[in-house]
Amino acid sequence: MNGWVERPGRFCLWSVAGNQNCVVATFILKTGKATLMSTVTSFDDAIKNAGGEDGCSLLLGNGFSAKYFSYRSLLEKADMKADDPIRRLFDQLKTVDFERVVNALEGASEVETAYGNKEHAEQLNTDAQRLREALVHAIRGTHPAHRDDIEDMIPSCVTFLSHFKKVFTLNYDLLLNWVSLADTANLTDGFGLGERRGGFQGPFALNAYCKVFNLHGGLHLFRNGEDVEKRLAGTTGVIDAIAQTITAGRRFPIYVAEGTSPAKLARIKSNNYLSHCYEKLGASAGSFFVLGHSADPNDAHIYHAIFRSKIKHLYFCIYQPDADKLKTISGELARYKERAGSKIDYTFVDSESAHVWDRKLAGAGRWR
Repeated sequence: MNGWVERPGRFCLWSVAGNQNCVVATFILKTGKATLMSTVTSFDDAIKNAGGEDGCSLLLGNGFSAKYFSYRSLLEKADMKADDPIRRLFDQLKTVDFERVVNALEGASEVETAYGNKEHAEQLNTDAQRLREALVHAIRGTHPAHRDDIEDMIPSCVTFLSHFKKVFTLNYDLLLNWVSLADTANLTDGFGLGERRGGFQGPFALNAYCKVFNLHGGLHLFRNGEDVEKRLAGTTGVIDAIAQTITAGRRFPIYVAEGTSPAKLARIKSNNYLSHCYEKLGASAGSFFVLGHSADPNDAHIYHAIFRSKIKHLYFCIYQPDADKLKTISGELARYKERAGSKIDYTFVDSESAHVWDRKLAGAGRWR
């Protein structure tokens, strides 16, 4: 495992204050009979070491958005009681997909109508609409209402993202999309060649210049037949536009919220756009950074793709690293690496040193 060497049995943590281009911390851990040491470096130092003509790519996890968006399940935030038949239907169908449950309700309504059970058919249609409204309620309850809510922090994030040629994200919130709207961002998403009409832009074009890949979809992405298009902000903002598309347009955003890696991968493969993004992840080269993710097994499909790719080195950012986190994450990465038969080494990075949302010099009015 990259960065680990034998040392006398003890634990220590040290840092050099005031110098961001340095080793942030050294942790000495005991694993079985061996005592191992892991070095955690700063983000700026990692970027300097990453270099190379292939450039750097980035994978964003929930931690990227945690300051502004709650990644509690949208189903959990929909405020449906446990004894609500609609809530029980999610369990019965073994899904967290609102669209699938709505389709089941509306399909059942057609069956009831055919059998002459008009009253129950109407109830099922009412429940389908109630579920659409519950999804809108969940989105409003977890997401900032407008881009203006994070506008002051966007320049910092643009500076952070400027280090990367490609950005992959597991997040389905709108924060990265909002950042990409900055004039200096240069974060194209593949929809720019499409037409703007009816509040949408698209479809996504395979031949478009694309730097952002939404591996697990997004609240702003909607199907249009076999194509995918993105919802644009209306006069009252994109959240209201998305809500109107769900309730009045009866269309659902494309997002992956399944609980296991196999279920997530199956959802990805069921959609051409998501499959394309996943293929691009597997074709990554150069240095690769991960920020805001813990390498959990429920996203094993992501790490299988990374360790089977052509990347030269993996830089894994950890929030407030300590001995337990390093041991757990190193163990997960080692398993993914072994399963893939990979020779890709990895280095740990202190994620706070990246200053994703707060890269403003103390007491100064400029951004570095």
